[in-house]
Parts: sequence; structure tokens; C-alpha cells
Amino acid sequence: DNKNERGRDFQFEWIRAVTQQKVIQLAGLALASDFTPRKVAVQLSNDLYRLIGPRLEQRGVSIQTDIEYRTGPFFVIAVEVNNIDWILLMEHTANQWARQKREWIRDQRVRQSVAASEKHLGNKDTEKKTKKKRSVPEILIAIRRRYFPSRNEVIAYLLASFYQLHYFISLPILQVLYALGLKYSVDKYILRVVSDDIFRYVEKKGMEMQLEIKGRSSQATFMLAALREMREDKRKEEAEVGEDAKPIVGPLMGPAIKDDKNDVTPPPGFSLPESLEFVGLEVDLPVGFLRLRWSLLNAESNFMKDAFFVDLNYDKITMGTWSANENDIGLPKAPDGIDENSFVGATMEYSYLMPKSAFVSANMCYATWEILQYDANSLVIKEKTLTPEVPYGSTFISWTQYSILNTGKNSCRMVCSVEAEFPNGQPMVARQIKSGMRAGTAEKFVLLGETICRYADAYP
Repeated sequence: DNKNERGRDFQFEWIRAVTQQKVIQLAGLALASDFTPRKVAVQLSNDLYRLIGPRLEQRGVSIQTDIEYRTGPFFVIAVEVNNIDWILLMEHTANQWARQKREWIRDQRVRQSVAASEKHLGNKDTEKKTKKKRSVPEILIAIRRRYFPSRNEVIAYLLASFYQLHYFISLPILQVLYALGLKYSVDKYILRVVSDDIFRYVEKKGMEMQLEIKGRSSQATFMLAALREMREDKRKEEAEVGEDAKPIVGPLMGPAIKDDKNDVTPPPGFSLPESLEFVGLEVDLPVGFLRLRWSLLNAESNFMKDAFFVDLNYDKITMGTWSANENDIGLPKAPDGIDENSFVGATMEYSYLMPKSAFVSANMCYATWEILQYDANSLVIKEKTLTPEVPYGSTFISWTQYSILNTGKNSCRMVCSVEAEFPNGQPMVARQIKSGMRAGTAEKFVLLGETICRYADAYP
């Protein structure tokens, strides 16, 4: 009786545990189905930011990570590898390699056992199926896996092989290889190792996502893809609703300029100034260079104030004037007797009230534009922004740079970058300040590209 009673108790506990698990899964699916893509991106980015560090610590890798950029369904998590415990990483890789090999052998034995048993039972259909020739794609995939392994597979095999050597031999070799040229490949492999764990975590929540691991220099390309996809989504929404979410105020970019249709060949030795520390956006714009230069710089243009700043929800905007050649800067052609080289070094001050966010209240910002390069092929503007009303605002200066290259045929290329300066030395929260600055300016850069494209499309 006691045995039967214990058996019934076990069955009851098992049924209750399974039922509870199913209820949790259904609740998670119901919650996930009620999420918008933006809410899903917020939740996933926060979860990944929280989980990726501990996951990598188990493999001997210590990192610094920040959510660099997040808008709509897109987000970027920046990861910097600080230190690698090569012994722990080699051990974990060797164990994983051996486990995968055991699983492959076990699967092969199961297939052979099933085929042998069915053959013994005389199942002719199955026998014919097992003898069926593989298709050409399957053969090519098998050849690639056997003779042309991926870069991550090579790194994994290298780490697993070095684990078989003594540490006095393997550690110096790995450290030298990492320093000489394998840093990017090893760092990417380390992040790829946790990808399977991340995808399993996402699937448990009833969600889907695309995850790509890119080098820091490739983030601008991601921003461009995000910009294009968001613009396409907005067009679909506007077509369904029948009205613009952000109305076009008017032809604020001015009329098309005839010379923008011409081909452009930069002179020998031409180059743009180097970008700042972090490149937040690199994008090709469907608007002529001279037309864009006029809309950004000329005293008669209201594009920045009435279009871009309005899209940013700025308030109390006060625009200054250029310190020199106020009425000539930005014109398609400089007036007679005016040398465009004299425009370089000109400055303009303006201020605005930035709306409150989840972290800071509404605050005044004071910015200064300075022209670094001005000619028929390029325009480079450097912006200095002071935010004394935010926490630690008196300890840093935000520098942003807009580099615009004339590519001809009514198009140009814009590269936006940002850098933090700490005049009196870096405070304890310098890393958080840099992260917030990169995230905030990334959204600003993308919105500038979107605003330019929107007005260029409305008034070609």
C-alpha cells in the first residue's frame, strides 16, 4: 500500500509539474504574441545584455558590453573582449568538440542499427530508400564540411588540438597568434559559441530574431540596413493608414540644382578628414550634393530647424548666424570675388531644449557648428555640444562630425561619427557616458538620413 501510495504521489507531482510547465509556456506565448517588434527588441536586448557576460565567463572570457543602439525592431549590443583565460577556453572547446564527436558517432550507429534491423525484417521500401543516391546539393554540402571547414570550425579545432599539448607550449603560441592577426577571428568565434544558447533562450520565449556578429567597422552598414527597412515599413503603414506619420512641411531642401546631375571626379590627392572615434552611420543619400549643402548651411534654409529638429522633438530652438560670409555659405556657386576657402573655420551657434527620456529630464543643449572642409567635392562639419544640465554634464564635451562626399548624378555619401572629450580627466562613469553618447547620436544620425531621404523623395 505504501508503495502504491508513493507511486500515486509521484504521478501526481509529475502531472502537476508538467501542467505547470505547459501553463508557463502558454502564458509566455500569449505574452509574446501581444508584443510589438519594438517591445520584443527591448526585452531581448536587455536579456542578452544581462546574460551574455555570465555565459562567456563560463568559457574563460571576460567582456564589457553595452546596448549601443536600439530603435524599432533593431538593436546593437557592443561587446569588447577584455581578457581570455586560454586554459579554460581550450578545455571548454575540447570538451565541446569531443561531445559533438560522440553525438555524431552515436547518430551514425543508430542509423546503421535501424537500417540493419529493417533490412533483417525485409522492409523492401526502406531498403530501397537507404540505397537511394544522394542529390548533388547534399554531396556538395558533405564535401564542403569535410574538406572546406568554416573559419569558426578551424578556430575550434585549433583550440581543441592545443588543449592536448602542455600549457607551456600551447599558451605562448595562442597568445602570439592572437596578437599577430587572429584577434578578430577568435573574438568572433567566442561570441558565436554562445549564439546557440541565445537562440534557444529566444525560442523558449516563443520569439524569433536574426542575430549577426559584425566587427565594429561594419556597424554603419547595419545602421543603413535598419534605416532602409524602417523607411519601407513606414511607407507600408502610410499606404494602409492613408496619411503620413511625419508630414512634409514643404520644399525645405530647396529646388533641384542643375549641376548636381553631372559626374564628379575628385582631384588627385583629394581626401576627407578622418572620422571621429565611433562611426555611427555611413549612407548614400538620393539627393544632389549642392542641394543638400544649401539646405544644411544657407541662411535662407529652414530645413534643420523646421524639418530635422522638429522630427527630433526639439523645443525652444534658437538658431544663430555664421561668424563670416553669412549670406554666401551654402550657395551653389560663390559670388564673384568670394573665395570658398574663406568659409573654412566659420562657426555658427544654436541651442535647443532636448525632450526628457527614461534617464534624464528635459534639458538645454548648446551646440556650435564649425566648417572643416568646404569645396565642390565635399563638406565636413564638426559639431561641439554642451549639456550642462544632465548628470555629469559639466565633465564632458560631445563632438560629432558630418562628412559629405559629392558622388555625382544627384547623389552623395554621408559619414557621421561621434567622440567624447573629458577636459578635466575621465570621471568614474566615463564608460557609461560614452555608451549613452553613442546610442543617442546613432538615433540622431539615422533620423537625419531618414529626414533627408523623406524630403528628397517628396520633392525630387
